[in-house]
Amino acid sequence: MLGDLLLVPFVAGLLVTAVLALAGAGLFLRGSVWQALALGQWAAAGGVLASVLHLPVLPVALALGAGVMALLQRTPDRERLPLAVFLAGLAAVTLLAANFSQASLAAAAWAEGQLYFAGPQELWAVAALALASLVLVPGLLKVWRHAQLDPDVPATPAPAAWLRLTEIAWLVAAIVLGSMVLGLPAALASLLLPAWGAAHLARNLCGHFLWAQSLALAGFLIAWSLSLPLDQPFAPVLVLVNVVLALAARMVAMWR
Repeated sequence: MLGDLLLVPFVAGLLVTAVLALAGAGLFLRGSVWQALALGQWAAAGGVLASVLHLPVLPVALALGAGVMALLQRTPDRERLPLAVFLAGLAAVTLLAANFSQASLAAAAWAEGQLYFAGPQELWAVAALALASLVLVPGLLKVWRHAQLDPDVPATPAPAAWLRLTEIAWLVAAIVLGSMVLGLPAALASLLLPAWGAAHLARNLCGHFLWAQSLALAGFLIAWSLSLPLDQPFAPVLVLVNVVLALAARMVAMWR
């Protein structure tokens, strides 16, 4: 049984994991994995900067994340520039942590995750994002389907500009909020590894999304059931569990 103090973190973590799994499957189809790394790192930089400036964390992290995503959308380079932006974000966090004591604590929180301390505010934000995700799924699928078909079928009608902008804004919100709740490494693991594992198991687009959700939620539940009894921080346990599940999915696909 979950104690009253842990019910809110559990629900918040489960919901944000489901959203991250959906976003990860979409990023996999778009070929934008490096963009996710850069965006997540600068979201963390925004959170650390907010602690130095004594500003609310979420708005600053969202603003920096949105700025990075806008920059990355202006170039066709999907690997080298995002990697450079990711490394610049890592350097920014390191410099802030080295020069400000409060930034050092915030950087540790973003790295280790603060799921056990998630409160009603985080839960409401995650619940709103999850509800928005349900509403936006049909439009998101149009964008991701076009990203898959366009290289091979150039005549495929492109989604409306507002739909593409909505998808980008949703991705920013998902990665920033996921990093804030789970911690950056755990959020990236929930974003990328289930989608990678699902690609080995799925036979079609729908199967890819279902497998990504199944692997991500299974990883969360297993990590939760292990970290609490063993008195371990949740984020690194979640990362390791997701690695094992993704590798297991790959092995199962090889044995078929």
